[in-house]
Amino acid sequence: MRSAVDTARSATAAAPAPATSTLAPKPMSGFNKPEETTQSRALLLLINELMAGVETRFGIKPGTLVERKLVRIFKDMPMATLKDWVESMNNCSTEHSEWQSLVENLTVHETYFCRDPDLMSMLGDEIMPHLLNLRKTQKQVQIWSAASSTGEEVYDLTFSALRAMQKAGFARLFEGKLVPEAGWSVFSFGTDISNQALRTAKAAIYGDLGMGSFRNLPDDWKSMFEDVKIAPANAMPGVNYFKIREWVRQCTRFERFNLMNNRPPVMGMDLVFCRNVLIYFEDPIKKAVQTMLARSMSTGGVLVLGASVQMLVPEYFESRLGKGGPWYVRNDKRV
Repeated sequence: MRSAVDTARSATAAAPAPATSTLAPKPMSGFNKPEETTQSRALLLLINELMAGVETRFGIKPGTLVERKLVRIFKDMPMATLKDWVESMNNCSTEHSEWQSLVENLTVHETYFCRDPDLMSMLGDEIMPHLLNLRKTQKQVQIWSAASSTGEEVYDLTFSALRAMQKAGFARLFEGKLVPEAGWSVFSFGTDISNQALRTAKAAIYGDLGMGSFRNLPDDWKSMFEDVKIAPANAMPGVNYFKIREWVRQCTRFERFNLMNNRPPVMGMDLVFCRNVLIYFEDPIKKAVQTMLARSMSTGGVLVLGASVQMLVPEYFESRLGKGGPWYVRNDKRV
């Protein structure tokens, strides 16, 4: 993607400015002529081929906005160069840096702490008591955020789990830290397709921007943050930065994972969140992902999906409705 974009920009810079424009925006495609030219049709075919590759490899179905974005990027690239690049992409593995770069440019990492207060309340008041009762013998709660983006959800889930454990008497406040009682532990695992998002999640440093990670932060959530003494290298002037405290971070781990993989990266999960990514998938892919999530879970574990996402594998779950929406308890049926 980087090399292709660089080529496109070079072509734009090198080309002489025409006396009159030969192309004008075409609805849904970004061209300026009402009628499609041969070149515009060829460009759209190549872009459609590229978008089909994204859907096949990553499950993401790019829409009209993505198509327009790609048209803007590539419309000035020599057609032969673009054709060669798309053909080379078709022969690359999913792990190739060009595909990774393309996905980085197409995915949105828009998230923030305590994004859904009703859901967080339901997690603390309904879901966690169920899981803590289930795990009284093992004394461990294992959590997976299956599309963790820049990490806010993982830290939300970890903090909520520790607070629920404190309420149940399985954790205590010690020198400003929530510490599990002897034998108890919390493990939170975050995965995402974006390496860039994962770098932010692992660094655990967030800027206090107007519409950034802290836009909806309740006062009682602030205890899991500490001031950043040395601003990050990419710090914005005048912005305050905060870091997740060590006692929360030590419960977490992040790895890259493609949800199109039918083999889960972890097994025996007690709580799985997959809320903000399935809306970009078609139903057959949603069903395959939900099956994979079910495979990763322990009997009695809880799956939480996005509010608008339909449960497509009800044979593996018992549905419950809480004050923050539906949640699904894994039965003992083998996947």
